[in-house]
Order: sequence, then C-alpha cells, then structure tokens
Amino acid sequence: MKYHELIELYKKKELSEEEMHRVEKDIERQEAISEYLFDRDEAENEAIRGLGGDDREMRGEEADSEKAADPDLRIPDSEEFTRRVNRSIRRAFIKMGTVVGAVVLVVVLLVIFVLPEAVSLFYYDPGKTAGKDEYGTTNQMSLDMAVYSELMLPGYYRTEVQVEDRGYGDYDILIQQTLSFTGRFNNVAGRVEKGKLNLYDPGQLQLPTGNAFGWFQMSPQDGKSLSRLIEENSGHFFGAAGDREQSTETLNALDDDARYLAYVTLDNLMPYEDYIAFAEQVENLEDGQGAGLADLWCAPVTEAWENGAEEDAEAGDAETEDAGISNMLRIRNLGFYTDLSVGALSLDWNREKYPDLVLWANDADGEYRWDEVRENMKDEDFAAEHFAVMLDYMSEQDEFLEMLGGMNGIGTTAPETLAAAADYVRENGLTVYGFACQGTKEALLELNEMEEVYGIYAVEMR
Repeated sequence: MKYHELIELYKKKELSEEEMHRVEKDIERQEAISEYLFDRDEAENEAIRGLGGDDREMRGEEADSEKAADPDLRIPDSEEFTRRVNRSIRRAFIKMGTVVGAVVLVVVLLVIFVLPEAVSLFYYDPGKTAGKDEYGTTNQMSLDMAVYSELMLPGYYRTEVQVEDRGYGDYDILIQQTLSFTGRFNNVAGRVEKGKLNLYDPGQLQLPTGNAFGWFQMSPQDGKSLSRLIEENSGHFFGAAGDREQSTETLNALDDDARYLAYVTLDNLMPYEDYIAFAEQVENLEDGQGAGLADLWCAPVTEAWENGAEEDAEAGDAETEDAGISNMLRIRNLGFYTDLSVGALSLDWNREKYPDLVLWANDADGEYRWDEVRENMKDEDFAAEHFAVMLDYMSEQDEFLEMLGGMNGIGTTAPETLAAAADYVRENGLTVYGFACQGTKEALLELNEMEEVYGIYAVEMR
C-alpha cells in the first residue's frame, strides 16, 4: 500500500489503533524535520546576506557546482525562493490559525459558562442558597416567601419555591401550596426575569384589601370601642364588611359547604395577652363538621397615632385638621400566626442573625417543638420580638420587595415601612385590632355573636 493511500485511510479513521498511532508518529516526525530544515535554511540565508560580493559569488559558484553534481538540487533560484516563501506563509497561517482558534474557544466558553452567571449577579436570584441542614437546602425565594406570606398573606402561607436557572438573570419558578383546607392545591407558576416577577396566576399572591379590618382610617381614643366611635362619627369608617348589621347579613348569605378566610375586626383595641385568651375561645368554636376555626393570624398596630387630634380639628385649626387625618390608625395589614396548622417545615437560614425568624420550621438540631412554639407565642415579649425580627428581615430584602411591589402596589411592601413597624413594635409592644382565620359559615356566625367582635369580612378561600 502506498503511503498516500495510508494517509487517506488515516483521515477517514479506518485504520487500526496501532496503525493510527504509527501514522501520527510519522506525521509528528515529518513536522519536526520540516521545521528543522526551515530554520536551517533561514540561518543559511541570513549568513549569505551577510557575506560580501566575492563571498556571495564564491558561494554561488559552490552552489552551482553542488547542483551540477546532484541532479536533485538543480532547482532554479526563483523556484527555490517561491517554495520557501510559500512555506513561510503557510507556517505563519498555521500559527495564526492556532492562536485565533484558541481565542475563539475561550470566547465561546466564556459565553456559554461565565456570561450567564455574570449577568445573573446583577439581579435577584431566587435559587441562591439561604440555608442548609440535614433535610436539604433552602433557596432564597423559599425563605423570602415564608416570611412575606406570614407577614402579609394570612391564609396563604407559602414556604416552598422550586427554581430552575435559565441563565442571564432569568428563572422558572413554581410556588407550591403544601397545605389545603379546601382540598384544592393552587400551585403558582411563573418566571423571574431580571428582577421582575411574572406569575401565570397573580391573584394567588394578591395582598388583602386595605380596608379588610374595620379600624381602617379610624381615629382611636382611649377607652372607646369601634362601635362607639362610629356612632360619634369619629374618623372615616370604610370597613370592607360594613357595619354590624351589614356584616351579619353578608355572613348569613354565605355557602354552607364552602370554607372562608375571615378578617375579624375587634370592637376594642386589645392588649396582646387579652387577645391570646380570646383566641383560645375562638379555637374551640366548632363548625358542625368536626373542625373549628384554624390558622389564627394576629393583626397588631404597627404605627403611632395621637389621641385628641380629632377634637383639635373640630376647633378649626387647619394644621391640626391635617394632623388629625395623618394620625388616624393606619392599617398596614401586617401580622403573624399565633397558631398554624402546617406541620414541620424544612427551612434553614442564618439563625444567629435572625433568631426565631420562622417558628414553624425545624430547630437547628432538626427537632420540631410544636407545643413549645404554641406556648411561647402566649408571651407578649416573645411574640413581639418574633414579629419584629420578621419585619427586620423583610425590610432588608430590597430586591424581593421591589420584585413584588409592581404586583402588590406600594406602601406596605416598602422597606422603610417595615423597618419603622419593627421599631414601633419593639418600643410599644403589641396592641391587636383584629385577626384572620379560616372556617365555615356556621363557625363564623357563632364567632360573629361574640361581644368582642365588631364585624367579619369573609372571602371564599382560593
């Protein structure tokens, strides 16, 4: 077999492994010889160019005699020059091609592996590790949703978000519902695209209406109930449930078999310890189906107001009138669960920086202390600090809040609002104006008859 035929088979990879190896060795040897000869010729040419006229003539005669003696060397000078130039150009192109190829490969690898990650650094990353324990890894959006949904979404607690990283700051997400009282599980799919949240069913994470509780825009005065303030026309009553009669009428029209999320307005602002005692009575109410009111979520005051502002406004002071409006009881609908039927949650986070951030999760040692948590929540100091820590944490999640702000509006989700609420709670403790819970029509009507309740705004569970 001729060697050029062997080369063709090598190109087609139709040789045995041993023959392939032998041809490769031959190619390497030939390349080494060619490079050596090229370098030697270049050195000789440099030497020739350095000689004088006589030397060049002498070397020319010697070269002619060599060519005369050896027929293989009888190549015209122009052909020899052309051959060497072509070989030099070919070598230059090979070297340039090697360099260009390496640069292109580096650029391609950067685009494929480095650039997507680099772009993602500038935007909210829902899949970033927020904590890790023996049960698994907690991603950033799971922890953010756990705190956010407890603070602002009573009845719709969400603690698990699946994330698929698509690169360049884009992620597919699935916000899962892990507990349901209705038998329906409404998982919410969507995308986080460069810090913007797009949900395919945004209603699942919609904040409660601002006037869900009757104390909305009222001007509380020491010792006066909401019903009395309404009678005296003190404040601007815009409660979603209407007055007592309207609230009762609406409850009577509810479906007997459906389950509702109820926003319960207390007739009197209630110290936290009194609320806990009242909540224990509420939990014992039954709905005729073997289940009572569940998932009690406490709504405390989170901003200061000044008593007596309305009386000053009636005196005709225009500046005081403006102050009277600004000092109404501002309802932010921020709160926390005092009882929650979710079971053990596998969440982890920086527990040193945010102690007791998520009470319903396993402890750092993996143990779950449900009874201990419920007992601790009866203590106002413990509950207030837990609430304040959640507010602290959420006030520091600027990217997450900005992402949800476009969907949920402004005000409650502003970092400065949450930080100010944490300061207020630590300084003033907990005063409760209402709570949220889940239940059927029968249980809610019974709750509505309790003297501590002014009215109930109920919406069917999604």
